[in-house]
Amino acid sequence: MEWLPQRDAFCNSHNVPRPQLPLRNIAHWNAVLQRGTSSDDALHHERAYVAPGYFYMPVCDEPDDRTLAELSSLASTADWLLVPSVRRYDHGRRAGVVTVPFMQAAFFRSSRSVDAALRTAVGASQYKSIVRLTRKAEAACTTEIHRLSEVAEHDRVLSDFAGLQALNVAKYGHSRNLYTSDVLRMLARSSEGEKYFVKLDYDKSSNTPLAGSLSYADDHRGVFTKLVRGLDHDRIPRGLNLYIADYYQMYHFADRLGFTDICLGRGAIDAKVRVGAIHIVDLDNWLIPVNTRRRQAMQEYARSRHGD
Repeated sequence: MEWLPQRDAFCNSHNVPRPQLPLRNIAHWNAVLQRGTSSDDALHHERAYVAPGYFYMPVCDEPDDRTLAELSSLASTADWLLVPSVRRYDHGRRAGVVTVPFMQAAFFRSSRSVDAALRTAVGASQYKSIVRLTRKAEAACTTEIHRLSEVAEHDRVLSDFAGLQALNVAKYGHSRNLYTSDVLRMLARSSEGEKYFVKLDYDKSSNTPLAGSLSYADDHRGVFTKLVRGLDHDRIPRGLNLYIADYYQMYHFADRLGFTDICLGRGAIDAKVRVGAIHIVDLDNWLIPVNTRRRQAMQEYARSRHGD
């Protein structure tokens, strides 16, 4: 994949000219910091250069030595090079890297058929419930799925999804909205625009947007990734579960595109297990010292996170 669109999106959402800023000003770093305790506030004011992935991709592969060398050069004026959301491996930690525990990510895999795999993952009773809830949602809603690159700049699709996503940001108290209307337009116009798909559910009677989700189809890695979603809980009719329906509908959409490996994103693992997650991976944020003199303090913070 080309990383420039995600880099531009990160810089836009964080209001910086390049992906270098104090650690605590990075939305995902700050979210973890708020959930824990750190007696060394100054440590998180050190500046980090954020590597590709930019927290927009839920799971990143371990970079090779050549890539790390190139990134370290770009981070020459920072205290740290931050490689985000790296899959944790069992073969040990790379020398010189401070690995800070981050979150978990979940995957659904449909090696045979979506329905057979889902039934195996959640059991017959839960599978029937998922299908029933989806059919009920489909009776009440008109569902649209658009390739982001094909959406006009001022199309209702962008404003409707941005509005729903903003509700999600407010509900969970995120410090920044990573998918504003401006960011969505940037991604739509970018070289990666054709890989993004936005799904919207409209109430059939009023044509009001009730729910939406954004996904990314990575043909190179063979992974279809659910990125973010938003729901207008105040407008969704009682008895409709558009959250569960979205998973089932997008499993089938990804299957039609030829994907059997579906990343369900980070966090809310218990809820994702109930909709078919069968593979859970631990993630770390890598911090590589560049100009910092506080490596030991960061290692102590990382150890405290390992104990969470």
